[in-house]
Amino acid sequence: MSSFINFKTDPAPSATNRVHKLLAAKNSNKAPQGNMRKAFSEFIIRNYGDEYQEIIKKQRRRKTAKEFKNTLVASNANSLTDSPLVGIAGGGFAGMYAGLILQSLGIEFEIFEGSDRVGGRIKTWYSSDYNQNSKDKSGLYGEVGGMRLPQFSADMLPVQQLALSLNAVLQRNGQDDKMVYWRKFYYDSPVQRLRFNDMKQPITKTELGNIKANPVNPLRFGEKQNGDVPMVWVTRVTEANGTQYYPIDMILDVILTPFINSINDNFEKGFTKLMQFDQYSMWSYLTNYFTLGDLGEYYNADMGKKTDFLPFSVASYLETTNVGSGMYSVSFVEMVLAAYDWGGSKDPYRPNDPNVYMLTVDHGMQHLPDACEAVLNLEKGVQENDGITAQVQLGIIAGADGKKSYSPPNLTKDAQPLPPESGDAPEPASYSKVTPEPSKKKQRVFLNHKVLELKYDQEMYNGHGGMKVKVAETTVAKGKSKIKDKEYPYVITTLPNGMYLNGNKDFNILNDISFRKAQALRECNYMPSFKAFLTFKTQFWATLGERQDKGLGAAATDRPNRQIIYPSYGYDAKKGVLQVYCWAEDARRLGALSDEERVNECLKGIAYLYPDGDVLNNFAGYNDGVTTKTWFWDQNAGGGAFALFSPGQFKNIYPRLLTPEFDGCLNFAGECCSVHHGWIVGALDSAYNAVHNILAHSGATDKIKQLEKIWGSLSYPDTEPVLKDAKK
Repeated sequence: MSSFINFKTDPAPSATNRVHKLLAAKNSNKAPQGNMRKAFSEFIIRNYGDEYQEIIKKQRRRKTAKEFKNTLVASNANSLTDSPLVGIAGGGFAGMYAGLILQSLGIEFEIFEGSDRVGGRIKTWYSSDYNQNSKDKSGLYGEVGGMRLPQFSADMLPVQQLALSLNAVLQRNGQDDKMVYWRKFYYDSPVQRLRFNDMKQPITKTELGNIKANPVNPLRFGEKQNGDVPMVWVTRVTEANGTQYYPIDMILDVILTPFINSINDNFEKGFTKLMQFDQYSMWSYLTNYFTLGDLGEYYNADMGKKTDFLPFSVASYLETTNVGSGMYSVSFVEMVLAAYDWGGSKDPYRPNDPNVYMLTVDHGMQHLPDACEAVLNLEKGVQENDGITAQVQLGIIAGADGKKSYSPPNLTKDAQPLPPESGDAPEPASYSKVTPEPSKKKQRVFLNHKVLELKYDQEMYNGHGGMKVKVAETTVAKGKSKIKDKEYPYVITTLPNGMYLNGNKDFNILNDISFRKAQALRECNYMPSFKAFLTFKTQFWATLGERQDKGLGAAATDRPNRQIIYPSYGYDAKKGVLQVYCWAEDARRLGALSDEERVNECLKGIAYLYPDGDVLNNFAGYNDGVTTKTWFWDQNAGGGAFALFSPGQFKNIYPRLLTPEFDGCLNFAGECCSVHHGWIVGALDSAYNAVHNILAHSGATDKIKQLEKIWGSLSYPDTEPVLKDAKK
């Protein structure tokens, strides 16, 4: 589910989660982490994207492209045209964000979504018993797709900027009920439960971290504990200064910290260092590159020779307690970047605060795509003042006083940031010179419209070239479809790669694309994911814990269900919903079962973590859509939840995924076309890049400047050559 889509490779709340706190502590004296992913995207294109840059330049230097004059080149952004100039395939966040940008620039477009809802891989399941206005029923929902985002990460602030910009439009159009508010997402807690390897009883995170009380790591992975890890790795070590640790829990710290520090010190040098290992998976790096001698101060001769690699059992422990079976097959670079993302979730206004802060949409993430749809179907959407005000409120740019602060007005009480460590709490910033008038409605988002075919015709639009599009409109009531023929000078396709197999016997979606593009789409690695939502008659997890009325974070186990995500809301109700979440091999195996069998396995996993919770008697019963919901490889997800690159794909596939086809007339977007895999902002970045490419292709330099003013500077790796070429 596109986050990614926020479906991310979250480390489970295990012993190795201390790595993130160690990283935070070691980096606490550095400047706040900046737009690392944007810099990384530009780095890859600059160093490995020669082919991409050459194709881009060739497309933009075409005589016919420069002679093509239309509204794209017009300087008046408020003069909307009646004829759509851009067709967009897919109503997920990439498609809708591309549309919102075009709308703000006065460029007409149409969005075709094959399902009956917008949001793509962002979707909230609401029990049929859900009632937002009922205390006892308002918590009966869960996030099938992305469920959170880092609150303070500079890379991910554009998602909050989007919400604030939408709110401004909705408010002036009398649609306050559609406005988006953020509440706190509790990622972890001291009392979240852990149970591995048939431990007699579950333990809490606090108990696990109390090394003084545990001479041996209590997760039972040691050889003398019915496990396979040599005891030297899981036996407590006490240093001369009194510091205590288990050697196995220091490995990721030793591996990740040098890369993160290098990136913090100098993006270029840090990425150069990191990309030397792009050919390694996380597993192969652990077992075929990293040596015992690399542990430095944590090395013990009882582990083996300094030239030996980590034992298989140790690598397995790290995979099991951090992610899940099979997850370490992905690129080593992906894992380093994931660790960096979590470090970027700290509060930059409180540099000594090591905590990770997360947000989720109040009453369900589905409200965010629904707000996008509401604005897209207005004649006029986000205006310059809306975008700039949002950037000021989030500290993306400085306010009138020249200072940056984080003070968005759409945070619930629990999500309010703590006061800065120095100075007074900032007042909500504002930047509003003009209040636009309310807008008329204008439909641009078409649901139940599935794109069946995209064909390039170089003779269209007086030699500029364009795309012929076949769309199947399904009448829900009758279940029948009719084919519509559309034409556009530009198309942005945002479908997950698996969705380019449309199952239609008469039409292929992509026709005559280049070998390199076809190869990239075919080989781009997607990660399977599984989620299940189970309603319980009582919230036993709250009454058995010590943090009642607060979020409990996530419980973890080595059973196939892997994680229990506790709700961050609804603790004042009797009923509640627990969410089970896993990836990779665990997801594949659960996904192979029938729907009810999946729920049964999840129940057993929950009971394993809560032997004192009378889980089966508390279960509200299997009733699909009412008490339960499972998701695995939804047909609209195209065979995977989110992109996670395999070894070598950053160098070889990423530039090809970005490259437009057919002289720039067909552009690709979606979180796989970004370096933010599995996060919503990845979809936004890719859409920004696609629109930017269309503007540059048409020589619309004024529109590019306006784009940057309203929406800021996201990850568009070809900025420098674009602006140079556009001026020629």
